[in-house]
Amino acid sequence: MSEKIFTVTDQKTHTNYRLTIAYNSFTVEFILQNPTYTREKFESGPMSLGALQQKNKIFKQFENTLKVADVIRIKIEKKQFALESNKLTLKFRNEFDNEENITFELKPSKDNNSSQPGKVESTQSRINNLDKMAKERNLNASSNKAPGSSHPPPKPAPQTSTQPPKSNVTPPPAKPATTKPSNPPQTPVKIVGTYTPPSMDTNGTLFQRIDRCKALKKDMKKTCEDIYNRLLDVKSRIDNFVDKAFANSPSVEDKKKALDLINEVMFLRQGFKDIDNYAEIFQNEVKQKNITFNAQDKERFEDDMLELGKAFPYALTPFHQKIDHLFIQVQHNFFKEKNLRFYKERELADILKLKQKLFNKL
Repeated sequence: MSEKIFTVTDQKTHTNYRLTIAYNSFTVEFILQNPTYTREKFESGPMSLGALQQKNKIFKQFENTLKVADVIRIKIEKKQFALESNKLTLKFRNEFDNEENITFELKPSKDNNSSQPGKVESTQSRINNLDKMAKERNLNASSNKAPGSSHPPPKPAPQTSTQPPKSNVTPPPAKPATTKPSNPPQTPVKIVGTYTPPSMDTNGTLFQRIDRCKALKKDMKKTCEDIYNRLLDVKSRIDNFVDKAFANSPSVEDKKKALDLINEVMFLRQGFKDIDNYAEIFQNEVKQKNITFNAQDKERFEDDMLELGKAFPYALTPFHQKIDHLFIQVQHNFFKEKNLRFYKERELADILKLKQKLFNKL
């Protein structure tokens, strides 16, 4: 089960809530919780693809709930929604370019009444339960065999005595247990060249840059591994330098080096964020620069955007989350008061703006 977490505000009460979008390949669910009054919690319940498509025809274009969740995430990030009295409304445009809203009513969680004061089921626990339900549905579907199946249901095993049979044979002496060697140290990954996020890449023509993103999209595992290995490398350099340099009063060179290191992290974070937006990068560029195509290039561009807009591979979701958590850890370790106090406000202005943009969910 995956989740995306946002902070949203009720337009009527001006109360801030934590909105969780929990999803897997079977369902999507909204969980709305007041972070201060933890018993104030509302849920949509798990919604299947069929239920979403029945709710509005806009969802009929999507082949799975992972894509639906991705579209919903984008709507939330772009502020194309409204929350009022536990009703979450997403703002879409139909084929006639008219606004078409989809409203989800979130009902009070059962935990609100049954739990002890100040104690509610955690979001992670709820997500784990949804995962368990999905697996059980899968198991039940596969176990419903057609009539006449050649595999009868297993018979219960006969009860036997729990006493071991008596034997006059002397067992051989037990072999000494062998301890497994600990994991050998991993060979450091060789990092080749500097990193440029796709959204900041200006080298080459539009279609040359699109082709580079298509290569990244085609081998998404390799793309994620490259970002992960580069992040581990810069994290190691930060860990070995920043704490020591900032233990006393860092020099001007030390402060500049630290900012250069965290800038590397920011570029990697931008590239990691670009993974979900390859198509959007080029669509925005074409719109902003008012680029026009001939008939052949127009068809090529549209085909490329379909390929770049494909959903992120579900099998890589755990690895994606692992990288995300590592980014959060690295930026938290640097942006601490004990480090930032050595900088003037103007020295930090640009880096803090970039941090807010890239880590807006924190």
